[in-house]
Amino acid sequence: MVSGVSIATCLARSVGLTLLVAVYVATPSAGQTVRGVVLESGSNNPIEDVRLILRDTEGNVRAVAVSEDNGRFELVADSAGLVQLEVSHLGYASWGTASFALGTDATLDVEVRLGVEAIPLDPITVVAMNSGMGRLADFRRRMNDPGRAGYFITESEIERRPMSTPSNLVLGVPGVSVSSVGGAFGLDRSVIVAGGCVARTFIDGVRVQQSAQHSIDDLLSPDLIAGVEVYSSSLFAPVQYQDAGGTQCGVVLFWTKEPEVGGESGWSKSRIGVGLGLLFGILTLGIVG
Repeated sequence: MVSGVSIATCLARSVGLTLLVAVYVATPSAGQTVRGVVLESGSNNPIEDVRLILRDTEGNVRAVAVSEDNGRFELVADSAGLVQLEVSHLGYASWGTASFALGTDATLDVEVRLGVEAIPLDPITVVAMNSGMGRLADFRRRMNDPGRAGYFITESEIERRPMSTPSNLVLGVPGVSVSSVGGAFGLDRSVIVAGGCVARTFIDGVRVQQSAQHSIDDLLSPDLIAGVEVYSSSLFAPVQYQDAGGTQCGVVLFWTKEPEVGGESGWSKSRIGVGLGLLFGILTLGIVG
């Protein structure tokens, strides 16, 4: 046992870290204790939440502590012998001492100084997706809503029915049917019926009027459609597509595919046809926005 005070200074394995050890003669009730304070090297500011571990030479943990807001800590080992002190904290260089003797009922007062260490971070890759100003984002959000009120037809389902017309895609949806109406030059046109009347129909959020002269089949081809939402009553549709007049006619929302990223142009012949069809409808049928 050492009488009086013996002070030893140990260089840390990382730059800027030092350990000052003072050995005191303690009473038998003190146990084998390592206590002290953790300070930031260069500023003397106490460091909170530093993890300190006391191990024996075989690697067994003898005591664990976390520094308080004033940097203070206390480790009480269950037995005497050779031990090592390990110190770690996010943002600071990890550090450990060489083995030192911790005598029976001895108390070691230590001062630990940690130097700031730069932490390398893994790069974050951000993948941006063309959302078409939220068109398909809103469609997918409503489709994945557990409390959804509509019926949703996905792009994969449409691809399994390559011979279907846009109007026929809704066949089988509860409360919805397709009717043939007389058209120009004696040709029949198909219109979607829901809620006991011709359904309110939208393409990418733009209202189109179904009629004997122009049905949805004249404005769209199945290869352009990314998804369809069907509501048997206007009351169940998103509020922006409901009928302000209070009728309960159903609502059908057609959503077209996004232009391919890296393509020569977002306008194919099919898209030009859809655009011309919508323009013709606006000019001749008074499409409601």
